[in-house]
Amino acid sequence: LTHHYHERRRALTARLQREPDELQGFHGTRPVNVLSIAQTGFDSGRRAGQVYGSGEYFAKNPEVSRGYCAGGAYMFVCRLSLGQPSSGMRNADGDHIWVPSQQYYVISQPAQILPQYIVRFQAAGYGGTDCPELSRVLRMPRWSTKRERQVTHVPDNRPCVMSMSSTDALCMGFLHANLTDDRLEADVCAFFGRHAPGFAKGLRVHIASGKFKKAHVKLTAPMPRELVHALNRAPFVEGGKERTICVDDAHGSPEQDCPRWIAGYCRGRNLRYTHSCWCRHRERPTERATYDLVKVDVQGAKGNEIAERFMQSAPFHDGSTPRVVAIHAVKNDTLARLHEEYRSYLRNKNKEEPVARELYHGTNNRIIDVLFTHGLQPPADFEASEACPVSGGKGLCTSLCNNDCVHCVERHKWDRCHMFGLGIYLADLSQKSHRYCSQPEDLGGGRRRFRMVLCSVLGRAPANK
Repeated sequence: LTHHYHERRRALTARLQREPDELQGFHGTRPVNVLSIAQTGFDSGRRAGQVYGSGEYFAKNPEVSRGYCAGGAYMFVCRLSLGQPSSGMRNADGDHIWVPSQQYYVISQPAQILPQYIVRFQAAGYGGTDCPELSRVLRMPRWSTKRERQVTHVPDNRPCVMSMSSTDALCMGFLHANLTDDRLEADVCAFFGRHAPGFAKGLRVHIASGKFKKAHVKLTAPMPRELVHALNRAPFVEGGKERTICVDDAHGSPEQDCPRWIAGYCRGRNLRYTHSCWCRHRERPTERATYDLVKVDVQGAKGNEIAERFMQSAPFHDGSTPRVVAIHAVKNDTLARLHEEYRSYLRNKNKEEPVARELYHGTNNRIIDVLFTHGLQPPADFEASEACPVSGGKGLCTSLCNNDCVHCVERHKWDRCHMFGLGIYLADLSQKSHRYCSQPEDLGGGRRRFRMVLCSVLGRAPANK
């Protein structure tokens, strides 16, 4: 289903010359239909009713979908891709319509629908109708029709290229993906206890998953280069089998290409004092990117959803009541391509479809063009220098530059900013992100125009979902 959904999105992108809009919608159905839809998707041959044209019906409000559960207590949350809207309520010359009076989305193409969650709810008069097989499956701790992961032999070890005199962070890999993270963590700890006992106490191990796994090891004291190179020759016992493994400086070396260049980005590139990366980096793929702002109809399906959701948390913390004056979609082909590449990377790494959410980001309005060109990036750990031609003169507290900037060199002193770490801060409520909108446009008469960014954010669902 995921493959067909993204195949359809690629076709829509080519037809529209932009990324298709995406929504979430609720769909109520009989309990006996739930597992079939989850496994094979929606079947256009089983449609009935169709008052507002041919298609599958999804509601903006779950209360609407509840009426279609036929006494059951289950409904779907689905991702919906929007291509060309139909000109009339029969949904005959496009692939979707929005029915404001009923708060319905009607999607004509099943490939534009991806079931994501099965929601079980409690309500008076619902739950009397059930499906024994569905109840059995949902009681299980885990149920899947996917094949179990097979043993995949790891590639040959690459050479260690560490050139710095010492390091406090190591990268080990590759590791076998069929072994559990707990097993691998224990094997890594035993490796250091045997071959580097002076560094074993207090070390922290994180196992990163993908087609193969890697171990990121944080040390409590710097390890000299000679010992790191020696560990590459030491026997490593993994899952009961002995072999050698590549151990290298996680901060990288100027002689090597950055191994963390995922989606054309390395987190350590704009860090000087915490988890910096000193590898060679290619030109970022957005260096020559351009963008267009495409006006979104506030009364259309997507515009209506954005505006209503934005206003739900008003008034804002400063007592003001905002008004949505315009919505524009950011059309940046380079960012869209990188976003889809990273979606594929997460899908391969976690062996499941990434969760996509739309979240708000408030920021300095003087750098909006930078975000629309290069995307959002976590802040640097050094200050913006007023002498810097890139980061100066914008009222920024952290630099926009990489760690090779000759102007932005002062370590940033944390006050009330970035209270939960050096990351990109996004919120589910516009009111929260408004606190971080600064440098607005002054319209005179006490009126100001702010701009806030609504972002598509990829991640992994919590394990208990």
